[in-house]
Amino acid sequence: MKIGIRAWIDFAFRKIFGKPGNEICLISLLNAVLQLPRPVVSVDYLNPFGYQDFETDKLVCVDVKATDASGRVFVIEVQIVVHSSFAKRAVFYACEAYTDQLRAGQGYTDLKATYSICLLMRNLWDDEQLHHQFQFIERQSGRVLEESIEIHTVELSKYNGDRSTLEGASVLDQWSYWIKNSSEHTVEELRELLPGLEFLRATFELDAIREITREKQMYDAREKASLDIQSNLMDAKQEGRQEGRQEGIEIGEQRGKLTGSVQVYEGLLEGPITPDEELSKKSVEELAAIVIQLQKRLRDRG
Repeated sequence: MKIGIRAWIDFAFRKIFGKPGNEICLISLLNAVLQLPRPVVSVDYLNPFGYQDFETDKLVCVDVKATDASGRVFVIEVQIVVHSSFAKRAVFYACEAYTDQLRAGQGYTDLKATYSICLLMRNLWDDEQLHHQFQFIERQSGRVLEESIEIHTVELSKYNGDRSTLEGASVLDQWSYWIKNSSEHTVEELRELLPGLEFLRATFELDAIREITREKQMYDAREKASLDIQSNLMDAKQEGRQEGRQEGIEIGEQRGKLTGSVQVYEGLLEGPITPDEELSKKSVEELAAIVIQLQKRLRDRG
């Protein structure tokens, strides 16, 4: 039987990567994305997974936040709906996570590097690149501001690998496949496809959700909320398109009337008639201004 639980639904994602005891999953994902000179070897959760978060607030922040022994801060989130302002939002939250490190009496030297990872189920950038990395870089020299902020986007919507490509694939590609497609496999299939300890642990946690009534209820509620958000966004876009079409029809009708008026008044003034092709290049406002001018000429002529 297929697992049927989507790893990218926030409840499942945070349980897998944000639950104490599952550090092996988070460490593997962090290293797969960040590729740091000093890999992450251990993490402490800053907001460990808890059921109460999902019982009391449907809009709870479900980012996974952690730090390592050197103080580096890591924030990972999954976004199903990607708005046009998402990039600015990502910068804002990365900066917030960076400055949140300071406490009263601390100096700026205490600030440690902050890494924000955004896993996106919709496209953000207009290219075919799966992973983008953003840093503070001096343009001419290429010097990087160390120990500051990095933002990484992984657009899972662009990942199109299949099970035949997993052997020998990068760990990032393997995680992309697992997060995107694990719900469509049985536990046995996943164990065979991705036998690494981190994937075995993640698969165990994912499968456990459907076996525990309380967790399945929470998952179902979060999945419904996520799908509702997508549906509402699609409805809003559809309404916008319909309004745009209606507005276009009305503008077209107005343009036609104005074009006809221009040519009628030109005929009454016994002057040359402007061709439709030339009038079609003018805006509605310009056509209206021409009509007013022609009307004035007719009145002045008496």
